[in-house]
Amino acid sequence: SDVCSSDLPTNFIIASNNRNKTRELIQIFEWFGQQAISYQSLLGRVDFPKEGTTSYSENALTKANWIAQKLPEKWIVADDTGMMLKACPQSLGITTSRDLHMDQTTDSALNQEILKMVANQSREVTMQSTLVAVNQPHVLKATGKFVGQISAEPRGNNGKSFDLILEVPGKNATLAELPNDEKIPLLHRTKAVQNLLDSYFI
Repeated sequence: SDVCSSDLPTNFIIASNNRNKTRELIQIFEWFGQQAISYQSLLGRVDFPKEGTTSYSENALTKANWIAQKLPEKWIVADDTGMMLKACPQSLGITTSRDLHMDQTTDSALNQEILKMVANQSREVTMQSTLVAVNQPHVLKATGKFVGQISAEPRGNNGKSFDLILEVPGKNATLAELPNDEKIPLLHRTKAVQNLLDSYFI
């Protein structure tokens, strides 16, 4: 639904228990001149409902609504992200986090697992972020994608997790090898935030 200027927030509240995701989203909102904070700074940590296996937007909406019930005056933003490998089309996607046991696995082990999955096969990868922002009765949805290649080995130190193995088309560099002014505009979550803000400010 349409959002009028009087509804604009002083900040967005990130509904996630993933510290890397929350940190990146806060950085991206700041990149666009917007403030964002973790819901935990207002509520402390809560457990979210179990995620589904069929829809990025439904998963994000469930997380956003879970926190919106507790903070009804705030704009709550939730993300659901997945990795799609051309080499393994039946794996990952919406269930990336669960398939890779990301909450129990180190970044290094995660990256090694992805490198094994694409060994001697197509290295093409798509990262998709779907964001949902809720401030009832308003619900906004937006998606962003990064399409590139899985690198031969982890490289770079400006980033965590998959940033070290996501190679940018046209550059012999991973996301983690790029400075922020080059890296941030390329991120799937940046594109999702951009699309969210574009719909938000219409």
